[in-house]
Amino acid sequence: MDRISSLLPKVLQKRGLQAQATASHIVHIAQEWLRQALPQFSADLHVERYSDATLYISAAHSIAAQECQQVLPLLKIYLQKEGGVKNLEGIQLTRAR
Repeated sequence: MDRISSLLPKVLQKRGLQAQATASHIVHIAQEWLRQALPQFSADLHVERYSDATLYISAAHSIAAQECQQVLPLLKIYLQKEGGVKNLEGIQLTRAR
């Protein structure tokens, strides 16, 4: 009998949803890391999406963006080592409108 941990990736791959599920997982991990690393700005920072090996984060104001900019190298290391993200080329931080 197959376990759910081995069955789920097969079903996602068969249905063509593996890339979307992986991207969603990366976004979730990054959002949680930012919430723990910068709790005072957790409402002001939002991980938008992961596409083309780039993670997109938006900041509500310049102070949150500046604080987030300082921890982005740590986030990248965390995602590559702990999150299992193999092809993270960069993190793009933008101001929300």
